[in-house]
Amino acid sequence: MNASRPEHDILIAIARRELDPAENEKVNQLFKTDLDWDYLLTAARHHGLLPLLHKNANAAASELLPSHVKTTLKQESVTNAQSVLYLTSQAVKVAKLFQKNGIPLAIFKGPILSEMAYGEPTLRQAGDIDVLIHREHFSRSKEQLESLGFQMYPRLTAAQQNSHLTFHCEVQFMRDEWFTVVDLHWGLTPKSFVFGVTGDEVMSRLQTFSLAGSEVRTFSREDLLLYQAMHGAKHLWRKLEWIASLAELVRSFEVSAWPTVVERTVKARATKILGLGLRLTESLFDTNVPADVLSVVDDDNQMQVFAEKVCSELFHTRARQESTESNVQNFRIMDRKRDALLSGWRALFVPTLSDWQALSLPAPLHALYYAIRPFRLSKVYSASLLRRLTHKPIR
Repeated sequence: MNASRPEHDILIAIARRELDPAENEKVNQLFKTDLDWDYLLTAARHHGLLPLLHKNANAAASELLPSHVKTTLKQESVTNAQSVLYLTSQAVKVAKLFQKNGIPLAIFKGPILSEMAYGEPTLRQAGDIDVLIHREHFSRSKEQLESLGFQMYPRLTAAQQNSHLTFHCEVQFMRDEWFTVVDLHWGLTPKSFVFGVTGDEVMSRLQTFSLAGSEVRTFSREDLLLYQAMHGAKHLWRKLEWIASLAELVRSFEVSAWPTVVERTVKARATKILGLGLRLTESLFDTNVPADVLSVVDDDNQMQVFAEKVCSELFHTRARQESTESNVQNFRIMDRKRDALLSGWRALFVPTLSDWQALSLPAPLHALYYAIRPFRLSKVYSASLLRRLTHKPIR
């Protein structure tokens, strides 16, 4: 990718587990250029790369960093590490409580992904605690989280909760004024994004992982690779760290593991989703994906072309309306057009948390949410279109 600013080149260069001597020298030379340091820090935060910038910039060019940049990187990295360690302890507490009460669960993303991708649990920016359960265990899981002081947000009526469980895949539980958040998942994607791998399938293939000295269950590496490709595609690949962590997973894969990945991808009708993710790792991080894998997931090079477009827009800062753009993108990344159409139809009519927060209807009128949602979306889409017509992209 031909980044338009040296700050972009720096972020791409440092977004990896380790820098070899040649990469160290490249980073060193980039830091000798005229840089907008505030922009670099802001972009690093946005793309989830501040911990990696702190680690790899200090290793490659510590003497070239202004003192205020060094201080900011150190302070924010220490704060991030503290947050990660705290959230890790809470994740272990949740896992132990669920296990004690016979509720199978998987802890994923967060420090586990950081450890798998970068070798350290604190090299991804702290976020939420992501937990996957079987849908039939939702009520019991809710009770256990409430016993730890968590509350579901937003609070849902019985009719809203039933609809949410049917059409969506997660809900937040918060504690400590949003300092601690559990994203409780019972699926991998909402029905508005068709993806042929179920949560139950992933739960049947879990591996054991050591987290803060405790044994927890998490996704198999094959399922994690496919999940990360799906997650990035669903969210329009807006953050460079999503591509970087996927690239590190690709680098860690043994040749013998790829046939399993390809088999699950074909079965899930997600070859283009994986193809786009792999092409992005090639374009930005020079991963070496086996040719026979690419021949299945991107035999016509359409995802290679699409990856170049994603790369060219990666650092745009214009406001984008994710729901509007994702519906269009689905036609390019879903193997079957009918899946894209089904996703779009559900996105248009199935109410979401924002609909319930925007308008409170009594339970007997719950069905009206399905009629009201298209009108609410039309206002959002119109506002998004107006912004795009009047707001020039900044690079």
